Amino acid sequence: MQTNLADKPRQLNEKWLLLGTLLSSTGNSMIWPVMTLYITGVLNQSFTTAGVVLMIGAMVSLFGSFVGGKLFDHWRPYVAMVMTSIIILAAVASLIFFNKWPLFAILIWIANFGMGIEQTLVNSFATTVPGQKTRVIFNNMYIVLNIGVVLGTLAVGYLFDYGFSLLMIISTAIYFGLMLIIITKFNVSFDADDIIDVVANNEKEQVSKPEMARKKFKLTPVLIAIGALLFITYLSYMLWETVMAPHMKTLGMPTRNYADLWMINGITIIVLQKFVSNWANKHPYHVSVILGSVIFALSFFFLIFVNTFWQIVLVFELLTLGEMLQSPQVPAWVAQITPKEVAGQAQGFVSMMISSGRVVGPIYSGVMMDHGWTNMLFLSVFIVMIIITGLLALTLSRRVDKNSVT
Repeated sequence: MQTNLADKPRQLNEKWLLLGTLLSSTGNSMIWPVMTLYITGVLNQSFTTAGVVLMIGAMVSLFGSFVGGKLFDHWRPYVAMVMTSIIILAAVASLIFFNKWPLFAILIWIANFGMGIEQTLVNSFATTVPGQKTRVIFNNMYIVLNIGVVLGTLAVGYLFDYGFSLLMIISTAIYFGLMLIIITKFNVSFDADDIIDVVANNEKEQVSKPEMARKKFKLTPVLIAIGALLFITYLSYMLWETVMAPHMKTLGMPTRNYADLWMINGITIIVLQKFVSNWANKHPYHVSVILGSVIFALSFFFLIFVNTFWQIVLVFELLTLGEMLQSPQVPAWVAQITPKEVAGQAQGFVSMMISSGRVVGPIYSGVMMDHGWTNMLFLSVFIVMIIITGLLALTLSRRVDKNSVT
C-alpha cells in the first residue's frame, strides 16, 4: 500500500536522526581506512591507482551530494532516503563476494554515490527536527559521527587481518539496520517552506525568497584565502585517510595501530571539543582559524621525523588539536562575513573547497608515494599550508589597515 506523507503529521525525533548518523558513520568507517591498504597490498595495484580510485570516489560522492539536495527540495525526501539506503546496502553487500579488481572499484564508487546522497539528505532532515536550534542538532551529530569513526576504525584494526569480506559482512549488517530505521522512522511530514522558516528563525533573521534571489555571492580576497586554506587542509587530511596505513605498515606497525589512531582521534574530539570551542568562542574567528592552521601544518612537519607508533600518536594529537580549532570555526566565520541573504551559497562555497581538497588529495599522495617521496609529501603540504595561512593573515591585516584609513 502506498504511503502518503500528508497523512502522517509525525515529526522526526532527534534520537533516530542521531542513531542513523551513528550507524552510517560506523559503516563508512569500516571501509575508507583500509581502501589504500587493500588496493595496494591485496589487489596489487599502485598507489597512483589507489589515488585515482579515491579521487573518483570523492567526485562521485560530490555529485551524489548535489543530487541529494535536488531530491530533497524537488522530490519526495522519504522515498529518496529509502532508495539511497538500498543502493548503499546493495553495494556494500556485493563487496562481500565481489572484491577483486576492477569490480571492487566500481562497487566502491556506487557506494560513494549513495553515501553522498545520504549525507545531504540526513543534513536536510536535521533542519526539520523540532525542539532545538539547528546548530545544536548539528553539533550533536558531529559528536555522534566521531563516535562512529571510533567504533568503525577500531573494528577495522582488529578484523582486517581476518579478511576484507568479514568487514563487509559486519558493515552490511550495520547498513541493514540503518535501512530499517529510515523505513520506519523517517516517514515524517514537513513542508519545504517550513524548513526555510526554521533555518531563518535559528539564525534569528528571516529573509524573503525574492530578496534572497536578488542577492549574489561575491568572492572577496578574504574568502578566496579561506577557500584556499580549506582546500589545502582537506588535501592534507586525506593523507591520513590514504597513505598513512601503508606508511605505518612500512615502518613495521600492524594494521590495528592505524585503527587505534582514529579511535584516539575520535575520543580526543569527543572529550575536548567543548573546552576548545569555549576558548575559541572567546576570540575572533580568525585567531582560532589561523592558530589551528599553524598547529595543523606543524603536525606534517613533525611527521617527517617519527618512526614509532607513540610518536605518530603525538603528531596525530597535534593535528587533532589544530582540526578542532580550525574546522568548526570556518563555516561560522564565512557566515559572519557574508550577507545572510546568500548564506546557502556561502556554505556551498565552503563545501566545494573541502570536496576539492578531498578529490585532489588521493591522486597527489598516490603519485608522490609511487616515487618514494614520502617525506617530500609531508614537507610539501606543510610548506603550502604555512604559505596560505600567512597570505590569509596578510589579507586580513590589509583589510584592517584599509578600514582604519577610511
